[in-house]
Amino acid sequence: MRVLIVFLCMLTLTACQLFQTGKLNSEQVAVLQKHGFYMSDEGWEFGMAAKVLFEFDSDNIAPASQQTLANITHDFLDVGISGLTLEGHTDDYGDPVYNVELSERRANAVAEVMINNGMPRENIQVRGIGDAKPIADNSTLSGRIENRRVTIIVAN
Repeated sequence: MRVLIVFLCMLTLTACQLFQTGKLNSEQVAVLQKHGFYMSDEGWEFGMAAKVLFEFDSDNIAPASQQTLANITHDFLDVGISGLTLEGHTDDYGDPVYNVELSERRANAVAEVMINNGMPRENIQVRGIGDAKPIADNSTLSGRIENRRVTIIVAN
């Protein structure tokens, strides 16, 4: 009888582990959802299109956006979320090589705000994507503005 109980307990534990969503626990998922992250092919993603946008040819982050990033960083640290990827993006105006450099500067600017709020530098990977992943039409001003962004990705 004892062997049967141990077997059933092990079976239940294994089943629970199989049905977990990735490596994140429910508290971590709740924090991601609270801040508007959504599941993508790369993990939990926060496009920041409505939160942190950049002016044309700029990597400056507005004070309100810095506060948003500080809040996200503190919540991440509180629940043990680390291993972030920051992807910088641009519109399609200008030289593609320059746009990749600018997008990397944007991602680094977001990384610095997060680092200044306690996220260890080694937990952040930065990528400059340039204009390769637009989320809006670059032929309109509003579309170009939406494409000047940084995406935060938390691996699942």
